[in-house]
Amino acid sequence: MRKPLSVLAVIALTGTMTVALTGTAVAKGGGGSKSTPKVPKVTSCQVKTAQLGITQAMTAFLTGGAVTVAMKYIDQGAKIGAAYESSKAADTAAGLTSPTKPTYPISVKAQCTGKTKANFTYDLYLKDLTTGTTTAPLGLNASGNALIKKGVWYVSASTVCDLVDSGISSAPPAQLAQVTAAATACYTAIGQTLPPAS
Repeated sequence: MRKPLSVLAVIALTGTMTVALTGTAVAKGGGGSKSTPKVPKVTSCQVKTAQLGITQAMTAFLTGGAVTVAMKYIDQGAKIGAAYESSKAADTAAGLTSPTKPTYPISVKAQCTGKTKANFTYDLYLKDLTTGTTTAPLGLNASGNALIKKGVWYVSASTVCDLVDSGISSAPPAQLAQVTAAATACYTAIGQTLPPAS
């Protein structure tokens, strides 16, 4: 089900900016330090390591820039890479993204749903890399799911498709067709269909 979002949320949801992972503070939902925390290898869902691993996977996706970096911890990332690139191009064309104000996840709350699976809720915020200031959380209360693969947490492709889909309701008219096509392609690549507008 699509939820209307403000333009600021569209910036956060469908935009991707090229920056490095900012480390410990980001993993805890804060600003950002220079070191990246070491996430222990995991074999089963534990809330604490799930929240940390999912936060890092979401951060890599949201700040990764190039498709190979952004999709590194996205399950079926190779399948949805083209849709991701199309969504990113639409955001750039609309002026919705800025390499100096990347989007980060915050308030990640995980709930284990199986030995290697979890559902999670999260919000997003923006950080101005020039001034170091951050926005308040956007109040999205978004949700997704994740799974353990190769000893680390991966965010599901459907979660990424949901983010792309969320941008449809607030896309500028000139980019609406491109964002809709990207969302449709994303879901199609993983054998799902674009949810109906609500």
